[in-house]
Amino acid sequence: MTQRRLGNHCLVVHAHPVSESFNTALRNSVVEGLLAAGNQVRSVDLYAEGFEPVLSDQEWTSQLGLPSTRPDFTKHVEHLRWCNHLVLIYPTWWSSTPAMLKGWFDQIWVNDVLSTHPSATVNIPSRLDNVERLSVVTTHGSGLIRNYLQGFGGKRMILRGLRSLCSRQCRTDWIAMYHLDTSTLRQRTRFMKRVQSRLTP
Repeated sequence: MTQRRLGNHCLVVHAHPVSESFNTALRNSVVEGLLAAGNQVRSVDLYAEGFEPVLSDQEWTSQLGLPSTRPDFTKHVEHLRWCNHLVLIYPTWWSSTPAMLKGWFDQIWVNDVLSTHPSATVNIPSRLDNVERLSVVTTHGSGLIRNYLQGFGGKRMILRGLRSLCSRQCRTDWIAMYHLDTSTLRQRTRFMKRVQSRLTP
């Protein structure tokens, strides 16, 4: 029952510039699997919609204002507040997320969305306690050992940083495929099935 409830409202955020990429195929498979399992699903393709990830000086200043100061991002804020299962699908580049996805964090995870900035304190209470499951599906051109030596920067940012802003009981999934650049069709198909199995128990 608990697993079913956690995946009830699923927001899938996808960040890859190529519509024919394996990452896009993963996104399609995830959405299909979540819907087939009876979940409500909203899917966001940041590149396809032309999301603007660059944070200007004016936008930086307005971050301490209310979300209403950025009406162009109202839809994204509403999606984030609606979901209890957030799924991020992206390629790992330079040991982290694409700049497009990082820009989504910078622009959308702002004051009065994820928290309220109190004065004279470093303890910022989260408001995204609706997010009870945080899942990452990512691909790496390199292997596991190289990523281990590099410190898994992207993994730590999301599963420690973003997760701390969600529900205290937030579950996490890290589903990664390594050596994508030299993978076979059989290996990619197997990984896709593994992703569906993990996200739709």
